[in-house]
Amino acid sequence: MTALMLAFSVGVLAPPQSTLAAWTDTEYGSGSLQAGTVNPPTNLQCTAGLLTPPTFSWNLPAGGLTRSGFTWSLSGGFSGGGNLGPTAASVTVPGGLLAIGSGTFQLVANGPAGWTSVQVTGSLGMLTALLYFCSVP
Repeated sequence: MTALMLAFSVGVLAPPQSTLAAWTDTEYGSGSLQAGTVNPPTNLQCTAGLLTPPTFSWNLPAGGLTRSGFTWSLSGGFSGGGNLGPTAASVTVPGGLLAIGSGTFQLVANGPAGWTSVQVTGSLGMLTALLYFCSVP
C-alpha cells in the first residue's frame, strides 16, 4: 500500500498598508448653487361668531422663494384641511369640521421641491352648535 500524503500550506495575509497614491486628474464642473427660505404668511387674523364659522386671513409673505400655494390643517380633536393657491389670503373653516370644543388651525406656505415655511397657528372651536370662536397668538 502506498500512503498518500498531502501537504497543505497555510498562509497568513498581511494587514492592509497605506499608500502614497493620489488622484492626479483634474475635474471641473459648472452650475449654480442657490439657497433660500419659504417665508411664512404674516399677520394671521381670524373672525368668528354666531352662525359664523372661523375665517382665518393673513398677509402674503414678502420675498423668499416662490410660493406654489398654502396648506392648512386642523388638529386637537378636529380633522380637515386643504390646499390653497399662491395668492390666497384667507380660508373659512367649514362648520361641519368642528364640534363643541377647541382645536388648532395650522397654515404653511409651500415652496419648490416640497419645501414649506414655518407653521403659523391659531385656535378655533365651537361653544354651542351655533356659536364659533377663534383667536391668534
